[in-house]
Amino acid sequence: MNRITICLLGLLVSGQVLRAGGSVTNVVTYTLVDGSYFVDDCSICERPTIQQPLRGTFDLVLLQDTPPYTRYAIENIHFIAGPRGSSLERSLTGSGVYIRFEEFALLQDMNLALEVKDSYTNRPAYFTNETRATQQPFPLIQATLQQTNGTLLQTFTLEIFAAPVREIWFSTSKSFISTNPASSTKQITAGDLLSTTGRVVKRNIDLVGKLGVMPIVPDLGLDALDVIGGSEILFSIPVDVFSETLGLLQHGDLLSNRGAIVKRNQELLAAFRPSSSADAGLDAVQMMPDKQILFSIRSNVVVDATLTLSRGDILSDAGTIFMTHQQLLSKFQPTVTNRDFGLDALQVLPSGEIWFSVEEGFTDSRIGPVQPGDLLSNLGYRVFSNRSLLEAFSPADPAQDYGLDALFVITDTTPARPAPLITRQTVSGQTLHIEWDGQGSVFQLETAPSLSDLWSPCSQIIPDSFFDTPCDLSPGNSAFYRLRQW
Repeated sequence: MNRITICLLGLLVSGQVLRAGGSVTNVVTYTLVDGSYFVDDCSICERPTIQQPLRGTFDLVLLQDTPPYTRYAIENIHFIAGPRGSSLERSLTGSGVYIRFEEFALLQDMNLALEVKDSYTNRPAYFTNETRATQQPFPLIQATLQQTNGTLLQTFTLEIFAAPVREIWFSTSKSFISTNPASSTKQITAGDLLSTTGRVVKRNIDLVGKLGVMPIVPDLGLDALDVIGGSEILFSIPVDVFSETLGLLQHGDLLSNRGAIVKRNQELLAAFRPSSSADAGLDAVQMMPDKQILFSIRSNVVVDATLTLSRGDILSDAGTIFMTHQQLLSKFQPTVTNRDFGLDALQVLPSGEIWFSVEEGFTDSRIGPVQPGDLLSNLGYRVFSNRSLLEAFSPADPAQDYGLDALFVITDTTPARPAPLITRQTVSGQTLHIEWDGQGSVFQLETAPSLSDLWSPCSQIIPDSFFDTPCDLSPGNSAFYRLRQW
């Protein structure tokens, strides 16, 4: 049997396990958000307490769900404290247990067994929560953990604040240069779709290339974005342009990367019956599961003498105000009151929590300065500063705020969808080409040498319905593939 026949045989067998659900329901990946810290203290010394921002991920695995008691394993902890790559950097790895009790009170217990490694030593450290009271609604997890095997000379404390997030995709309002040596792309434009992992998900030309704008412009900008079922990307651009196939494209129109106008700006606002038909712009957008389109506008719109739609409101194309700007900011304490700071990006998470950015920065009495590029929550906290969002890119000028114009959050809490259908699989040379048709917004191809081995990603999370992966044609080799979707 020749090599190609063997590879195809392996492919046919693996075709039986090319499958996907929504999320793997009992495993949810969490990411630490702003407000997480590693604290190094000495109870008998006069040295200052060292507090370092903590970042990283872990998996929450459901073990037992017997209301009001829920028990989880915490696995694959990978935390980093301190400046990355410096002598002050600390690496924390390990596992633990998390328990929630929800009946007469909301209580939690967390125990972690970690290895703390820095430039000088590698030591075990065990942590447990300081108080059982919960501070945030689940699925958010916030806890203060004290080291139980610390010494008088050194004891650690962890401030854990985590959200169920795998990646955040976003765009900036300003271009920048990436100085990350591992990045294959150095020049980042304001129209590119980026990931917090430090990669460019889609270049702007990949989004606008089928709109028929001639001559082809490399970057039209990116003002709002959502990725819907079937990996279709909806977006708006910040300028008016003429398309050879679609006519005038307004900066407030909702467009598709498949080369279509999904809705004119006037159609989005039609149910409100505004007094003017002028283009009001489109700054944020999300298509909900019921096909309702939530959006924000760039300029206020007068409906009648009693109603004006604000640029900071979340609007619905059904003709209702989903949430006013005042309601969105109700948990914040701006020092300047009765001001509309605008709404530049939004994402309603499966839990109902809303993440967003504003057009104008402000100072909050509790959390301090808020920049236009910061990612905020309607629960009143900063999810990520603009600097944290861009950390993996290492911008040449890290002190600058680059804005936050588009937002898409990938989370394992997304409701399950029907499994995608593998429509094509071919081998060309040393490359396996796989195509699929599914209701997921984004996908990831995974592989394993056998069904009993661990699965590992062979693609990034992508907004596409195809992927090419190297295929080893050596005799006796086989590989199994499966597809995940969110």
